[in-house]
Amino acid sequence: MGYRAPSPLMIQPPSARSLLLGLSIVLSVLAAGAAGFFLGSSRPPAPAWPTYAPMFDRVAPVVVNVSVEEPELRIGSGFAVSETEVVTSRHLIVDATSVIVRDIGGWALPAEVVGTDARTDLALLRVQDGGLRPARLGQSSSLRVGDTVLAIGNPYGLGHSLSVGVVGHRGRRRLSPEVEGGPRVDFLQLSLPLNPGNSGGPLFDQEGLVVGVLSGTHAQGQAIAFAVPIEVLSETLPALRRGARVSRAFLGIHTRMDGRSVVVRSVIPASPADRAGMRPGDAISAIDGQRVASPETVQAILDRLSGGSRVSVRLLREGQLQILDVTLADWASQSVVVGGMTLRPAPGTGGEVVAVRPRSRAEHAGVRVGDVVRSVNGVPVRAPADIKARLSGGAPSQLDLMRDGVPLQLQLEGSG
Repeated sequence: MGYRAPSPLMIQPPSARSLLLGLSIVLSVLAAGAAGFFLGSSRPPAPAWPTYAPMFDRVAPVVVNVSVEEPELRIGSGFAVSETEVVTSRHLIVDATSVIVRDIGGWALPAEVVGTDARTDLALLRVQDGGLRPARLGQSSSLRVGDTVLAIGNPYGLGHSLSVGVVGHRGRRRLSPEVEGGPRVDFLQLSLPLNPGNSGGPLFDQEGLVVGVLSGTHAQGQAIAFAVPIEVLSETLPALRRGARVSRAFLGIHTRMDGRSVVVRSVIPASPADRAGMRPGDAISAIDGQRVASPETVQAILDRLSGGSRVSVRLLREGQLQILDVTLADWASQSVVVGGMTLRPAPGTGGEVVAVRPRSRAEHAGVRVGDVVRSVNGVPVRAPADIKARLSGGAPSQLDLMRDGVPLQLQLEGSG
């Protein structure tokens, strides 16, 4: 057999379809390489983080810092509702002899207190020179749980600072409706980090509209804050502008439901109820001719009355019908401020702490909102006025109080 050379390799010419496919693959590889070369990575760019810088720039000028030097240093926040008017928290300016408002530019403007409302903790200030930029008011009723909200305030006196959070709950009562003197309206509960100095500042929605007034934080909660709905301010503002101290009625009882009856659990000493002869165990059926069906009903009736009003209280005592005539007091007159604490009548005896001012004697001693002061220097106290009388001298004092049902002693430093 002889050798036969192999036949030449037969190569098929490429079809148009295969040429296009190959070309597309090459171009894709080149494009990917070029992207990696110019961008430093073949990964798609990450989405940008949300920024609230434009919002802050737009609304921060309506916010002011509020400071009080006498009778003691207090710091807080507020916001303008006109060129000369500022809304803030009442507990910040109560008993103040001088109030200073500072705008975002740092200009210091002396302010006078025009009107206050103890029950909603709102106050209206007025500056003489004007020039403030008023905020735009929105509606808290449009907020939903989970909506983003923003707060701008003066934490620890550091100046305009932004906090971002969400609406945690709508219609939250900070105090039990069974305790007379609780809030007249339901608060907005916020998942929002706030610090001393933020009180009185505005709560903004995502449109930059003010939907609430920051009121305070939860005593034990982390990043749980509360705001007065803006609708409450709108209802109260006319009276504040008239220079009125909004008067709300105080009866002086704590109630509970017992079956279908609203029963008096305790009577606050020296209160209108105490002077009229009301007792624990009384079952209230009507106040001022209006049927009482729940502790909320008691509060709702009192909310429509003012201090000094005379009402009849219809009740059952040991099965016997009784009608008592009661002259209601002004709720604001039952609260006192001393040592940096704002106290209101507590169940039984003593005074419940409803606010603690930053950098005050009370804050340094470790007093918290919700504490109930039972005695001062070993002497039992019946009402907040007794506490104020024993602490007003400024001497170091020992406070015996209850915190979450646990007895506790704190040392209150002296002051000049």
